[in-house]
Amino acid sequence: MQQLLLTLMTVLATTSFGFSEIKMEGAKATLEKGNQRFTEGTALAHNWQKGMVAKTGNLGQTPSVAVLTCADSRTPPEVIFDFGVGDLFVCRNAGGFDTPEVNATFEYGVAALGVHTILVLGHSKCGAVTATLEGKPVPGNISILTKALQPGIDKIHQEHSDLSKEDQLNHAVEALVRYQMIEVIKNSELLQKAKADGKLQVMGAVYDVETGKVRFLN
Repeated sequence: MQQLLLTLMTVLATTSFGFSEIKMEGAKATLEKGNQRFTEGTALAHNWQKGMVAKTGNLGQTPSVAVLTCADSRTPPEVIFDFGVGDLFVCRNAGGFDTPEVNATFEYGVAALGVHTILVLGHSKCGAVTATLEGKPVPGNISILTKALQPGIDKIHQEHSDLSKEDQLNHAVEALVRYQMIEVIKNSELLQKAKADGKLQVMGAVYDVETGKVRFLN
């Protein structure tokens, strides 16, 4: 019985559908194609999860892409990119910002798991960014979030004072993504070295919660 189980695991490991071992130069294209399948209703990954559970459970995880994004329930990376179990190494908090814990997690991903791409993913209609822009008092520990997000969007009111609140929010979301792309590397010597050695790349993108489409930043 044990030999039969091992044989089954081997078959699943070699035939299961997954994106965990994509190449660095193909990361963006793979993410874009996955998001296209998601928006077109032709997603593939979630039809194959039983095999991926067996594969990763037996052989361990080898994700190539890490994602820093918001905790918003509308932005699950594995779903919107049509990825599955074992494919993405994800950190989420309200607003999607770097912390020592997030940074250490990505260091582990790069040093121990083979992660070569970090994607910072913002999204439209972000409540945490909205609260930060409004600058009103917030209850409990929520102020920890707004204080963390503030440096990334400090200039929005000054540079876009003539725009509507919605347009200001859109600019703030993109500004925050660009800021966090810098922060996640700046706060880690390990990630700095990996990037300098050509072993790590950082990308930014914004997800539209109304259309399901992801727009990658230049």
